[in-house]
Amino acid sequence: MLVHHYLEFYARNTPDAPCFSYAETCMSFSALNATANQLGNGFLSLGVQAGQRVAILGENSLEHCVVFMAASKVGAVAVPLNYRLAPSELAFVIQDSNTRVLIVLEGMEATLEALRGQLPSDIVIVTANQPDSLHWDEWIAGCPETCPPVDIDKDAPYLQLYTSGTTGNPKGVVSSHFNILQGTMMNLMANPKRPNTGFAGILCAPMFHIGGAGSALAGIYSGQHTLLHRVFDPVQVLDDIERYPVFSIFMVPAMIMAVLQVPGVEKRDFSSLQTMFYGASPISETVLRRAIEVFKCEFIQMYGMTEATGTVVALSPDDHRRALAGKPELLRSCGRPSIGAKLKIMDPKGNEVDTGEVGEIYVKSDTNMLHYYNLPEATAANLTDGWLHTGDAGYLDDEGYLYLKDRIKDMVVSGGENIYPVEVENALAKIEAVADVAVIGVPNEKFGEALLAFVVTKPGMTLAVEEMVEFCRDQIAGYKIPRQLEIVDELPRNPSGKILKKILRAPYWEGTEREIG
Repeated sequence: MLVHHYLEFYARNTPDAPCFSYAETCMSFSALNATANQLGNGFLSLGVQAGQRVAILGENSLEHCVVFMAASKVGAVAVPLNYRLAPSELAFVIQDSNTRVLIVLEGMEATLEALRGQLPSDIVIVTANQPDSLHWDEWIAGCPETCPPVDIDKDAPYLQLYTSGTTGNPKGVVSSHFNILQGTMMNLMANPKRPNTGFAGILCAPMFHIGGAGSALAGIYSGQHTLLHRVFDPVQVLDDIERYPVFSIFMVPAMIMAVLQVPGVEKRDFSSLQTMFYGASPISETVLRRAIEVFKCEFIQMYGMTEATGTVVALSPDDHRRALAGKPELLRSCGRPSIGAKLKIMDPKGNEVDTGEVGEIYVKSDTNMLHYYNLPEATAANLTDGWLHTGDAGYLDDEGYLYLKDRIKDMVVSGGENIYPVEVENALAKIEAVADVAVIGVPNEKFGEALLAFVVTKPGMTLAVEEMVEFCRDQIAGYKIPRQLEIVDELPRNPSGKILKKILRAPYWEGTEREIG
């Protein structure tokens, strides 16, 4: 089976059932299928071949859903772009992915203008109405609504999401149709209360993340009505839960905290809500207990990563009940492997450690990525005999529950966003006053972790937080900019010259059980 086969099934059997709603627009399964056929045929008319990349730039939209399905129908690879990146960062991703068609949504006009001089000359640009581009409505209106005649293998590449790399450049994580469908099935099996036609779900995570893209595809997989939010708005989330028969929702902990802070949240009607999925960063026990008290539904924690096409470990509703009934340490666990997934904990020499010992978490699953795009050495370093090296440190207890302790590769997760300090350090190093720099994550009540920059200034020069923030605005995405600054005389290093970030982190994480937020 292929990703679009589920859309075609519901388009035949429940053609008028709502598939996606966005603002005041509702698109049925049959309408989405017909539009995806048109766009797929449009791609073919531009010479897009199987395996070529089609990218989309903008906030969450119905167009994303159409692109996902059209790409599936013609064997193309969908590349949803992080619109929050700086133009230079976006240009790198577009060039690195060898994007053939770039679809730019409304609201991204200024970004497009900043990009134009950095794009390949043969790229086809599609917009709503901008000059020097194909116009979406006019273009696909002339394309047939029949399914494109393309044969596709289940192991063909389908989705390419970009994750930051420790070398400073993001890496394209390539997942197949099989990866996506196995991941969707695993998530469905993790939920004792499974959605179906007639139920609704809310998608408020960005669709350039596996959490957002995966939620969109899971909605089609289950035949439910997905309420698509352009961006996360806590009040809109609460309004839609009350207005529609919302069955489930996925939110990162920072979103849950924001929703709980809406005045009068405890007086809202959440009787339709059956399951709240959460993940992407750890959640505090205080916030989780408050959420359970307010929403009175099942909770499922999800641990995974882009390279595993989403979730591979889940803390089930029964686990949450056990935790609240006298085993609170379970709330600090990620849970146990999802159906078909395996875990092992390895030492730096590649040996499996004993139960309870900390090491790097390895995952074997049918959801593991195909590869990093055009990076065979990075792929080989992170995939060994079918085992994915997560870069996370943790341990397994006697019952097989996974507990995270630290991130081996220094990644910081702030508000659900993955940030690699080296990217930030590369930007800060361009500031004239900076002689040396190191960036770490420190505890933050709202976002789990926040960035802190340690800077050694050049003789006779100074640097203020405001200067640092202003300089970075054109260099990196806003969420990657540190808002905290420490000026130091020198950075701690080992004999080989590597900065000892453990020493920098220690005072800020003292008294915590794990060095992640």
